[in-house]
Amino acid sequence: MKKFFITTLMAIAFADMSFAQTNTEAEATVEKHQFAYNLLTNVSYEKSIGKKTTLRLSGPIAGGVLYRSSSITINDYHYEESEWGYAIRPALDVQVRHYYDLNKRLRKGKKVAHNSGNYIAGVVAAGGPSILQSDNVYVPDFSLVLGAMWGIQRNYGERFMMNVGFGPGVSFYDGINEFTFVGGVTLGFRLGK
Repeated sequence: MKKFFITTLMAIAFADMSFAQTNTEAEATVEKHQFAYNLLTNVSYEKSIGKKTTLRLSGPIAGGVLYRSSSITINDYHYEESEWGYAIRPALDVQVRHYYDLNKRLRKGKKVAHNSGNYIAGVVAAGGPSILQSDNVYVPDFSLVLGAMWGIQRNYGERFMMNVGFGPGVSFYDGINEFTFVGGVTLGFRLGK
């Protein structure tokens, strides 16, 4: 009777351990909140609003660099022109991000801490009059951009982070609305814990 009891107890214990290992899979979730300083541009705050969804706010300023090139050829006449420009202005950028590949990254042993993953996002951005700009760039006093974006966010080491995102959008300024691209590349450092 004693052997039967010990054998049954061990069988239940091993079966329970085996069941727990095969039927439970860790699920990745986004960070509750994180602050970041984005080099040369602004600060951002990302807050969890779901298991894999965040609300990200960036501001209070934004900067941009523009390169424009044009050329024309008529008969034997050829003209080329290119120029660089820049602008810095007050701005607010709001994104609702959904990190869709966190579980896949976790299964592959890749880093998911601090929202390191691929995402899709809805974007609303507003900008005010320029603080500083080159003479060859026009900056409206107010602009609004609505768009959608696909991006990746990666974290390296304890603090360094990189964000790359792009997508289509619509820009509204001076009574004009036109197609535009949203997104860009940001490098920065996480602040806090």
